[in-house]
Amino acid sequence: MSRNGCSSSLRRQVWGRMFGKFIRSAREKRGRSVEEAARLAGMTAAEWEAVEAGEVPEGWARLGPMAEALGMSRGEMGSLVLFCQEAWDK
Repeated sequence: MSRNGCSSSLRRQVWGRMFGKFIRSAREKRGRSVEEAARLAGMTAAEWEAVEAGEVPEGWARLGPMAEALGMSRGEMGSLVLFCQEAWDK
């Protein structure tokens, strides 16, 4: 793997973890458990935990329900995604 490939992969991981920390913080701020937030978003608890651990969800089909489960607008979630956009860079 090229040096740029390694740094790109590392950047994705770091930004993915940062996105996950923001999601965890928003969930905790609203006093929701992982299970409750996941249920409200139509996800399993394991899927939600994976996002909080740094695995970024693909597309608005997953991000929209997560935003709703957290009491966030789509605009707020969109701003968070833009801030952490390198997590999605391939």
